[in-house]
Amino acid sequence: MKEALFPYTPTTHLPPGNVLVLAPHPDDEVFGCAGAIMQHLTQGDQVTVIIATHGGAAVACNNSTEQLNYIALRKQESEQAAIILGNYTLLFWDIADRGLTVNDVLLQTLLQEITQRHIINLYAPSLAEIHPDHYALAELAVNAAIRHLPDMNLIMYEVGVPLHPNILLDITPVLARKQQAMQCFTSQLQLQDYTRHLSSLNIYRSYSLPAYVQAAEAYYLLHNKTLRARPYLKFGHTAPTTQLETMSHQLGNAAAQLDALQQILTAIYHSRSWRITAPLRWLSQWLRHFKS
Repeated sequence: MKEALFPYTPTTHLPPGNVLVLAPHPDDEVFGCAGAIMQHLTQGDQVTVIIATHGGAAVACNNSTEQLNYIALRKQESEQAAIILGNYTLLFWDIADRGLTVNDVLLQTLLQEITQRHIINLYAPSLAEIHPDHYALAELAVNAAIRHLPDMNLIMYEVGVPLHPNILLDITPVLARKQQAMQCFTSQLQLQDYTRHLSSLNIYRSYSLPAYVQAAEAYYLLHNKTLRARPYLKFGHTAPTTQLETMSHQLGNAAAQLDALQQILTAIYHSRSWRITAPLRWLSQWLRHFKS
């Protein structure tokens, strides 16, 4: 029973195919899914990472020059980490922090990247994330997955909030490289010891796994066809979404019954007997009104 609720078997292999990782800020691609990036590169999959915002709001800058230098530093940190992980393609959208929204222009931009790069696996933050940039990027990915008709996997990862996974990737063999890559983000580690937090999360994810697994990354994979048919599953396959699915079926059945009754009623209204008995119905109503 518990195996149906939680993936107790660790995997060391991910779905093959071209990969696009969406990161809200410079560092999320490493903190959230460095292990998956390394595994896809090992499998021979082409990996592209898009960092949506420039990360310039992480600290207060005295002037525009100082902020531009800080933004450039954050880009360099992601570039250094990419070399450690495998030197994948790294793109920057340079959207201002807290300025990431789901809009048609950005959605078309993302869909174009997905189409041109023949993406099979789209990684994005989960909808459980509380940071507005993280959540907006998650919603953008969900919308893109629904709109993209060819087969594609939407794979959500965790950074600030644990998700309900259906994949636990064993990152024990590459844990040291992930930690090395995380150390590239010196500007952020001066603000908070994110390596301790994310390493602790990865170690915790091994709680339900065999003892030889020292750390794991958690993911929630949802095929885009499934997402179109059952959109509530974007929140994870949990007890609440199971209830939503049951309610959806009940509403669908009720709607079908209502439609059938409406057709019967329409047929009655258009029948000859209904027209013939119209005077009797009028008389019956008049008498009830008169008696009252």
